[in-house]
Amino acid sequence: MHRKLMAAAAIAITLIATVLTSQADAAPAAPGGLVPLKAAATGVRPHSTAAAWIRIHSLYGNKGQCLDADATNGGNGTRVQVWACNGSSQQAWYSTDDGFLINGRFQTMCLDADLNGGGNNGTVLQLWQCNSTSQQQWWTRANDLAIYNGRFLNNFNTCVDRDTNGPDNGARAQLWQKNFQPQQWWEILAA
Repeated sequence: MHRKLMAAAAIAITLIATVLTSQADAAPAAPGGLVPLKAAATGVRPHSTAAAWIRIHSLYGNKGQCLDADATNGGNGTRVQVWACNGSSQQAWYSTDDGFLINGRFQTMCLDADLNGGGNNGTVLQLWQCNSTSQQQWWTRANDLAIYNGRFLNNFNTCVDRDTNGPDNGARAQLWQKNFQPQQWWEILAA
């Protein structure tokens, strides 16, 4: 049964990735020096371009938390948060060659920066129907533990942040002005 589910998931992801790739003209290319999120066997970000399943591990404290889609919903606007790493499908992300992150549990949904936040501090990260727009593109660069959004890059001054005012499990994932603090440091691991 597990093999059948994995095969079905692989087919679904291939279809979504194919649609995103076919719409690549609509999505801008990565700004100079940025690459899609990828994992290496050592846990250090390599700079390859092969699509792959990843987990995004927060390096804030010793909490052992991963970027997680709230499993209770799955529709547009689903909350993205940090939660204890548990190997669940809502903590797996399929990283495409052109910077999109498709959620493992909700496989038609991509990690998205809410346009209503305008890229300002506190801009919400959410799931949204994959649509090949720049607010759904996520990048990193060499020797940098930050994750950047394609639309709200702000000259590398805005990045993904774990809200330190939130609870351990369920703390909000958001965009914030880069401050070189551990709540903005992420490790990309193979899923």
